[in-house]
Amino acid sequence: MKKVKDFMNKRVIHLSPNETIFDAAKKLSKSKIAGAPVIEKNKIVGVISISDIVRFIDIKLGRLPKIDTPGISTLVFALIKMEKLRQDFKKEMNKITSFKVREVMTKNVITISPSMSLVEVAEMMEKHDVNRLPVVCRGKLVGIVARADVIKALIN
Repeated sequence: MKKVKDFMNKRVIHLSPNETIFDAAKKLSKSKIAGAPVIEKNKIVGVISISDIVRFIDIKLGRLPKIDTPGISTLVFALIKMEKLRQDFKKEMNKITSFKVREVMTKNVITISPSMSLVEVAEMMEKHDVNRLPVVCRGKLVGIVARADVIKALIN
């Protein structure tokens, strides 16, 4: 049976809790990854994903009203609200994206060890509904396993 050390990604992109969520989003996007561990003083203190950032921004900006039965008055109301949002959008985005990673990250991090089996990792991902698990050995981050890594390991 394959062990985590056999299929984990050893080159781990990580973030600092003091980075802004704007910088975090840029780094994740540039690296073409959806999330990463957050490291402070060589210890994992959290995990942040693009979904966390989008959810945070969505909450801060507020959502448009849900349109159940679109009529002309509902459409006009939505357009007026969108125009107001557009006017305030840049100002709000500057304020929102200056929030720090530590304010948005998931703090309860589930980690795995390099000696765990492929089956154990898949079960943990399913049980905790996570897409990536940091690999830790003696308290130090040594790798990361994403769902795609698990699938590749199963196929090979």
